[in-house]
Amino acid sequence: MLTFPFHAQAERLTTDTALSDTLQVTLEDVRIEAARLTETSAQAPFAVTTFRISEERRLSAPGLVLTEPLRGIPGLWVNDRNNFAVGERISIRGMGWRAAFGVRGIHILMDGVPLTMPDGQSIMTLIDPSFIKDVEVVRGPVSSFWGNAGGGALLMSTANFSPEPHVRARVSAGSFGYSKQDVEAGFNVGGNRYQIYGSRLWQDGFRDHSRFEAWRFGGHADITLDERSRLRLTAAVLESPASDNPGALTATEAAETPDLAAPNNLAQNARKITRHGQFGARYRLLLDQGDLEVQTWGLARKLQNPLAFAWIQVDRLAGGLRSTLQQEYQDFSFGVGFDAAIQSDSRRNWVNEARNGGDQGPLTLDQQEDVYSLAAFSRVKIPFGNFAFSAGLRADWFDFRNSARFRQGGEDTSGSRSFGALSPMAGISYQSGDWFTYLNFTTGFETPTTTELVNRPDMTGGFNPDLRPERTIGLELGTRSTLSQLNLTLDAAVFTMYVDDVLQQFVGENDRSYFRNVGATRHNGFELFAEWMPVRMFTLQAGYSFSDLTFDSDELVQAGEGLKGNQLPGIPKHRISGYAEVRPGALQLRLEGDYSASYYVNSINSAKNDAYAVFNLNASWISLPVGDHTRITPFLQINNIFDERYNGSVIINGFGGRFYEPSPGRNWQAGINVRFS
Repeated sequence: MLTFPFHAQAERLTTDTALSDTLQVTLEDVRIEAARLTETSAQAPFAVTTFRISEERRLSAPGLVLTEPLRGIPGLWVNDRNNFAVGERISIRGMGWRAAFGVRGIHILMDGVPLTMPDGQSIMTLIDPSFIKDVEVVRGPVSSFWGNAGGGALLMSTANFSPEPHVRARVSAGSFGYSKQDVEAGFNVGGNRYQIYGSRLWQDGFRDHSRFEAWRFGGHADITLDERSRLRLTAAVLESPASDNPGALTATEAAETPDLAAPNNLAQNARKITRHGQFGARYRLLLDQGDLEVQTWGLARKLQNPLAFAWIQVDRLAGGLRSTLQQEYQDFSFGVGFDAAIQSDSRRNWVNEARNGGDQGPLTLDQQEDVYSLAAFSRVKIPFGNFAFSAGLRADWFDFRNSARFRQGGEDTSGSRSFGALSPMAGISYQSGDWFTYLNFTTGFETPTTTELVNRPDMTGGFNPDLRPERTIGLELGTRSTLSQLNLTLDAAVFTMYVDDVLQQFVGENDRSYFRNVGATRHNGFELFAEWMPVRMFTLQAGYSFSDLTFDSDELVQAGEGLKGNQLPGIPKHRISGYAEVRPGALQLRLEGDYSASYYVNSINSAKNDAYAVFNLNASWISLPVGDHTRITPFLQINNIFDERYNGSVIINGFGGRFYEPSPGRNWQAGINVRFS
């Protein structure tokens, strides 16, 4: 058992329950799903953050972007681009800095179903922040756990089973045409638990040509098969008929007219239409000294993506099987497992006819792209006194294939690429009183994605034969503690990573992104997390990240300039994120803050994004009773309360100086929850 301060890692008591006079609550060790095998949050020999988002916090947040549930985690940076067509820009310890859209370098799962495909690309549009309850973040290379991910892992769960039947509904509105409706219901039948949820979001957007509409639905079933085995079923659906892409602006445009869209994006009606459905089933069998888990998943996705350079359509089917077996003995524990997955994309490109408002023109590409992946892994942990040693090894194999159905100029551009990797890791830890300290060695790799492989600078079909996987070696020293007498939780880590064969984006004259291997980078940094409850009903939480990320190879050249010693673009050296929360009675007030130092936006370090500090204020009345079985929770949030003019994200190495993605000035959202039980 562990004793934690009464903070965000433990779900707060609602006003239905009398609050204890103590500031502490005793919880069982949390098993880290991201570690795949036997690890808990208290004794994992690597940097990991686990927390449960309280119902009060979920009910009082607008549920618009992932910065809401993920604020304050050191090393993890979520940029709100105010552009749902490309999604939030997410990085861990600088990995993911090069992503032009979606997420790279981080393995992401929602409810056990991977949003990261076998080729390494992650798309986040399916996630509704309003329903995220549990979060795990592993900071550092995780290829020994998950394979194709060099920077870390992010696991989120929307499962919210309740001991009593309930129905919750919420309506909210706000600036820039924001309108959102949520509904959630839970019930129990014969000892089995069920949950369904759904939402509809509409926003005109702060910038021109940035409207977004999404319908999201999901559900869970937790079924007891017998006293030793359980079955968890999950499903989720997204329908997004409107997601306009305003593009990036120049420095002058961002400063003087931040609400405008890029001219090309507007002229060619750049946008995205998405339909996505997925399911997962996990079987768990408890053994005498361990457990067996078998999980299968599948998804279908249809994407129509008119961009400034092409009109793209991708029809995707993907699925996989994962299994782990682990055993725990008095002297050691071990586990083995395997993963298998397939990704099948039917891709078609047409000319984007700007004169017709972004309609399809002549066909330029028609090919089938398939990715197959297989992996086997194992880990062992051996305790000796206050020390423990752990080690692991994973072997991955990837096969990329494409079959051309459209032969431009009569040339058959069909082909294939295969990649393989061995990913070892080792760590040692030491427990001394309340303090847990660890030292680890980890490795990671990232294959090029299918999008990166097909975007060839020579504009021909097939896969780029010159791209190679990135490979990462990392070393980390960390410590963490829960100081019960001070109601204080601390987590600190210092790390260094060396990344070779870096895949870097560059933008061609046609405004299209291409990729190439450009040598090596070095990532050094320090992370600190603190959560403190100095007095009852008052909580402070903050995460600080120092990131010294540099190009580290003589062969790195761009625009005729050597890059060695330059800072990696897109990541600030200093960043602070957190909040202060006070609960006088049923009133909850939360002041959120984010600070970013200035940082470069291109590899030659000739242009910067200015530093900024932004604060939000949230006020809510928690569970106001209306009758015996009904409670309401109204909330109001004012964002950017000091009306700061800033760019919340950037396009790395954008063509023509179009780097900047502006963020809005002062704005608001308000809503009301009604819960029946």
